[in-house]
Amino acid sequence: MKQVSIIGGGNVGTNTAFFITENRTAPVTLVDVKEGMTTGKALDLMEAGPLRGYDTHITGADSIEAISGSDLVVIAAGRVRQPGERRADLYADNSATIRAICRDVKRLAPGAVVINLVEPVDLLTTLAQRVLEFDRRRVLGIGGLLTSTRLRYLVSDLLGVSPREVTAVVVGPHDANMVFLKDTIRVSGIPVRKLIPEQQLDELVEEARTAGDAILSLAQRSTSYYGPSAAAAAVVEAVARDTRATLPVSVVCAGEYGVDDLAIGVLARIGICGVREILPVGMSEAEAEAFRTAVAELRGTWDQFNRRESEN
Repeated sequence: MKQVSIIGGGNVGTNTAFFITENRTAPVTLVDVKEGMTTGKALDLMEAGPLRGYDTHITGADSIEAISGSDLVVIAAGRVRQPGERRADLYADNSATIRAICRDVKRLAPGAVVINLVEPVDLLTTLAQRVLEFDRRRVLGIGGLLTSTRLRYLVSDLLGVSPREVTAVVVGPHDANMVFLKDTIRVSGIPVRKLIPEQQLDELVEEARTAGDAILSLAQRSTSYYGPSAAAAAVVEAVARDTRATLPVSVVCAGEYGVDDLAIGVLARIGICGVREILPVGMSEAEAEAFRTAVAELRGTWDQFNRRESEN
């Protein structure tokens, strides 16, 4: 069985551990620098097992050395957004954390698949891959999967159907410029455009686009964490069990989708080595143009941060 380590014992890290163990995917080591915190949370989670019906083991640890030899490493340690703050605003604070963590991962778990949940996801996944120097397919970020899940829920709620019957693919950066591929939004294979008016579909897309901001605004000091944790657990399961699930994830591209040397949300087949294959998707002319514009803006932001760091 694969060994999973999660770095960061906050809401996202702890709930990711819970979802992974409840799915019986793999044993989990939950690591945080705050002494005793993850040991207590791991004990709490294990004591829930008899009621929830799982016996997958969770271990808490205060030292990063505990990730040694891990097959998968989930990074969930970083500052979260405040109301009114953009995701990109977190880069300056979280990039230093990601650099330090990735140096440790490279040293202690050189064969791991790494999954990044820290915002801004695409920029920090790009940074993580460069620091780790792993094969790009072994460094993934959670972005499009989370947003597509949100849209699937909204469509199912409107139509009164199971969200399991709804499909949707979101590509591009995990920010306001994300691109919703409308032809992929279907209910049991039926295009949703045949079931609801276009204007109503546009409203659902915009609601999904701003869902993270809405949760942050409503919860004030707490960003969303159940959704991101569930998305991370889904990717962990695809890797650990080599399910070859088709999921939208952020990964450094090498010409796919017309993108080079930058992590961006794309559709990929996920398995034991991380990304087995980046899958092309059809886009309308408007969607393709929106995607190119979003990539150009993301690259501009990446270049700007790189210039600042090189000057300091």
